[in-house]
Amino acid sequence: MFDPALAGDFRIAMRRIASSVTLVTSRDSHGNPHGMAASAVIPVSMDPPSMLVAANRSSGLHPVVQSTGHFCINLLGESHLDLLPPFSQSSRRSERFASDEWREGTSSLLYLTGAPAAIFCELDHHVDYGTHTLFIGRVTGVRLFDQDVDPLLWFNGASAGVSREAAIA
Repeated sequence: MFDPALAGDFRIAMRRIASSVTLVTSRDSHGNPHGMAASAVIPVSMDPPSMLVAANRSSGLHPVVQSTGHFCINLLGESHLDLLPPFSQSSRRSERFASDEWREGTSSLLYLTGAPAAIFCELDHHVDYGTHTLFIGRVTGVRLFDQDVDPLLWFNGASAGVSREAAIA
């Protein structure tokens, strides 16, 4: 039974978990790129290397991943803050891949060249739960970039950053 008060409190509690911001990309069967901003992304296993992405079933990316079975997780740095609005708002969908920083990688998936890392996955398993599908992908490739990038985080409903120096101290 849906409890609006519990749902509201839960949403506030989840916003207080700092998490990395990623752009998850894929291509549909016609080769058109699709993507979404996601913070519900976690590693699952090192053997086999695998990642989990939680995608709302109403998102434009959801049917693409479900039908093609491929996706790429682009970790973001603070310099990528300007990419969040296009990848978070469907009204700005046409701006998502306008940057010249996008390149084609494994399985023709687009990756962001300036991202700290891009992780290419082949869909291995999926579980529907509530409003979302948990896509578990087996890692098929990784591109590592500049390690001196401060990560872009999501906290309390907004972007946040943490400097590497502050994290080490």
